[in-house]
Amino acid sequence: MDNNILMVIKGSKLLSNTWKQELQIKKDGVYGETLVVGKRVKMHLPYENIAQVNLTRGALSADIEIINKGGSGNLVVKALKKKEAEIAKELIDKKRVETQSNNSSQNNNSVADEIKKLAELKEQKIITEEEFQAKKKQILGI
Repeated sequence: MDNNILMVIKGSKLLSNTWKQELQIKKDGVYGETLVVGKRVKMHLPYENIAQVNLTRGALSADIEIINKGGSGNLVVKALKKKEAEIAKELIDKKRVETQSNNSSQNNNSVADEIKKLAELKEQKIITEEEFQAKKKQILGI
């Protein structure tokens, strides 16, 4: 098995009325196939592009819908075992939150680094106090 794959779940062809769909949850995002204008299209959604994950539980199975932040190109996988679908949803949500917090901390570090560089320029008298304050406000979005 591919080391990047965290989980693979397969739907039931009989219950989905389409083909036996598969969802792969990997370290860099989710992979699957969806129908677009009647054609099967392979999709990859990185965690940073996932807005939310919806789970629809039926009498015999569950469907999982992974919502793309772009508003189109959502990934829907049907006729999954309920328990597997619940575990998949939790895993995707966990990876999505981890990715967002990693990106957020990287952004915070870069803002702090920029301000630190500006302070050094001010100390070296390359920029004035006024220029430093103006640029700092711009970086902080104030």
